[in-house]
Amino acid sequence: MRSIDFSRATRLRDNPPMAESAAPRAANTRPWERDYTITQTVVIAETPELRVIDLTLAPGECVPWHLHPDNDDLFICLRGTFEIREVLGGGADSDRVTVMQPLDRHNVEKRVPHTAVNVSDAGCQFLIVQGPGRYDFKRLPKLDERPA
Repeated sequence: MRSIDFSRATRLRDNPPMAESAAPRAANTRPWERDYTITQTVVIAETPELRVIDLTLAPGECVPWHLHPDNDDLFICLRGTFEIREVLGGGADSDRVTVMQPLDRHNVEKRVPHTAVNVSDAGCQFLIVQGPGRYDFKRLPKLDERPA
């Protein structure tokens, strides 16, 4: 009687080979390194499901329009004033602008297009708690053309 080796079949079942085109796109987890430049970005803590970053914007600087498919952004203003702009769907009349001042908090839910803009004459600093969920930065360049 001939024995059958199921180990290769089991490995293939549990880890099927991926076709070239089916390979997942790498998540954009460090957008400030390739998509935009601001005064300062410091990663304070990071796990695969949660991240805390400290951002500083000079007057006129912004984080470009983007969204996160799988995680919320909780903004906490540390110093200065800035705006969080969101597109909530349904046309320009459904846009929301939240003015942030020290110790203000605001949550942007996953899949909501948003930007952070320093419209003041001084620098601003804020924390963003990102998660829970896998982090990915999906840039939305068409929204960068929106009037301020």
